Amino acid sequence: LFSLEFTPQYIDSRWRVGWRHVEIGVPQVYIALGLGRLRARLIEAVIDAWPDGEDDLVAHVASLNKLIDIDQALIEDAYEAEHVARQQRAERRRFEAVLHQEREFSEGLLEHAQAIVLVLDPEGNIVRFNPYFAELSGFPLEDVAGQSWFERFVPLEEREPLRGLLGRMLEEGMPTRAISPIVTCKGELRQISWSNKVLSDPQGRPVGVLAVGHDITELQESQARALQAERLAAIGRMSTGLAHESRNALQRIQANCEVLEAELEGNPTALQCVARIQRAGHHLNLLLEEVRSYAAEIRLDLTTALLSAAWREAWRLLESQWRNRDVVFDERIDGVDLELAFDHFRIVQVFRNLLENSLAACRHDPVRITVVAEEATWGGQEAVCVRVCDNGEGMGPEQCRRIFEPFYTTKSKGTGLGMALAHRYMEAHGGGIEVGRTGEEGTEIVLYFPRRSEANDTTVVKARAWTG
Repeated sequence: LFSLEFTPQYIDSRWRVGWRHVEIGVPQVYIALGLGRLRARLIEAVIDAWPDGEDDLVAHVASLNKLIDIDQALIEDAYEAEHVARQQRAERRRFEAVLHQEREFSEGLLEHAQAIVLVLDPEGNIVRFNPYFAELSGFPLEDVAGQSWFERFVPLEEREPLRGLLGRMLEEGMPTRAISPIVTCKGELRQISWSNKVLSDPQGRPVGVLAVGHDITELQESQARALQAERLAAIGRMSTGLAHESRNALQRIQANCEVLEAELEGNPTALQCVARIQRAGHHLNLLLEEVRSYAAEIRLDLTTALLSAAWREAWRLLESQWRNRDVVFDERIDGVDLELAFDHFRIVQVFRNLLENSLAACRHDPVRITVVAEEATWGGQEAVCVRVCDNGEGMGPEQCRRIFEPFYTTKSKGTGLGMALAHRYMEAHGGGIEVGRTGEEGTEIVLYFPRRSEANDTTVVKARAWTG
């Protein structure tokens, strides 16, 4: 007991005592209390059993105190080490559980959020995006990771402004909001509302940008349709009243012109002036009718017929404009089935507008106008694509952007409703119209007519009458 031989086995046995106390949950203060009681009882037993010689007794009691002090130090050191280790392991497990929960939440959010989540590095290269954006854009992450975001997804005219925005964000560290388009793998433009935030490392240095985006393409389109409906309603109210009052005045002009014709018989010069008045009145009546037609609700009279019959009729109606010119009108059908369900009257109007514009754009002879038909898809269904091409002067960017706007025209005469009406008529048929190629070699307007599989008996009868 008093030899103080501290072998490894002895030290290990004391450490096991400390570990055991931690395992069973004994508070550390009880260790000190227990060893204090043990110390007192052992000293009391030594004193009671000591034969004689007080000096030897003091030395042995001191040795006993040192032994118990060392035991207590070993046990407490083992207790503290094990207690801290267990606390650290428990804290680590708690942190791991929290991190796992946060990771699960983040991954779940990225996987299922109906919004774009995009991470770029400071150079604007793609680090990561979520499955929603992959589905929206048509590009898997593994195909574009590391590529430039601006080169891959941003339209050419938007690249420099957005690069400047990224630079300012990284420099100032401030979050930003913006609306900008992206280009999908199919070449479609989608309008995105972005919220952007700079990502920083622990030292505050920017390491990238987190962008969250919402696709607002349909929202903008619905807002545009609502605005267009309001405009049409206003135009309808105005044109109805204007047409009513003007028609009465035009009828009076026509009646008086007829009286003048009778009075001026034998005076060719005066009769020519009367004829010009009548033509001006007729032209004004056509303008009023065109405005009224644009504002009116479209009710299609669908019949099954050959689409080629519509553009051929439109071309015949324009004969007075091309009869005395060097004009070649060419068709390239290549075996395409052109039997479709459409409103003959309105589609003739569409082709008449396009062909009239082509003739006007070709200011110098020879004039070459080509109609090309081919199979295509539109809105996920089978369709016929018709391209009306000319060798005119082409259109500028402003004309391409505004060609379907109501009342927009570059002609000295006209209402600017022809192409707007064509756009409405094609939309009413479930199809579309857009500008194809344009430039010094001419302009191409592309029409899409979806195929319809059902037609009633009345439709078939009317189609026979049209196709002869």
